Amino acid sequence: MMDVISPLEINKNLQKNIEILYFEEIDSTNNYIKRNPDSPEFLTVIANSQTSGKGRMNRSFHSPQNSGIYMSILLKPKLKAENSVLITAAAAVAVSLAIESLCPQDTKIKWVNDIFINNKKVCGILTEGSLNPDGSFNYAVLGIGINAYMPKNDFPDEIKDIAGAVFNKKQENLKNRLISQIINNFLKYYNDLEKRDFLSVYRQKSLVLGKEIIAPNGKALAIDIDDNCRLLVEYKNGEKEYLSSGEISIGVDFFE
Repeated sequence: MMDVISPLEINKNLQKNIEILYFEEIDSTNNYIKRNPDSPEFLTVIANSQTSGKGRMNRSFHSPQNSGIYMSILLKPKLKAENSVLITAAAAVAVSLAIESLCPQDTKIKWVNDIFINNKKVCGILTEGSLNPDGSFNYAVLGIGINAYMPKNDFPDEIKDIAGAVFNKKQENLKNRLISQIINNFLKYYNDLEKRDFLSVYRQKSLVLGKEIIAPNGKALAIDIDDNCRLLVEYKNGEKEYLSSGEISIGVDFFE
């Protein structure tokens, strides 16, 4: 069964009419928007595959054809740059709830930007921005990459132990419905990001709270997420630190 992305079908279920561009293949949906920052806000670029998909820390994002959803939304936020993490966190909740509305799966959010199902990563989120000299946003790009289905030839060796897919089998129009729900959810939060209406769900769905992790400065216990989406960790010596960005790993034997 085919599950083909269609801007027309996506717009049928959107609560706000926005411009959607679809490409069978593109270098990166984020890059397309960065080349066209003067486009209307909420321009959404979606691709069936990417040749240079981007993840955090300049990593590549595996983007094979017919299996994933690779999308970017142009934003022009009235937000302080230091609060840009709210965009990523709101998007994580939007994706998490959209997935659960279409399949009986319990989703978890790995701080800051990944969605997991059954301990497998099914979605990565990357927010990039361009700032004006006064520190305000010129624009921001919200990139979302979702493994909707397992790739035809499985995931590459370097990620196949940690990557998973949202859906077990293809259903007609499933990707379009998921995209519509993600956009609807996100725009609801985006309209008033600084109210932080999404934060209670973000904390509830956290994959890391209460767990032992490896933080940038060593082994620690993740104990809280504050109103600015910073992760509060406690090290073995009792010292505490707020993390506002960076990579963490999760494990149960890190203090052994």
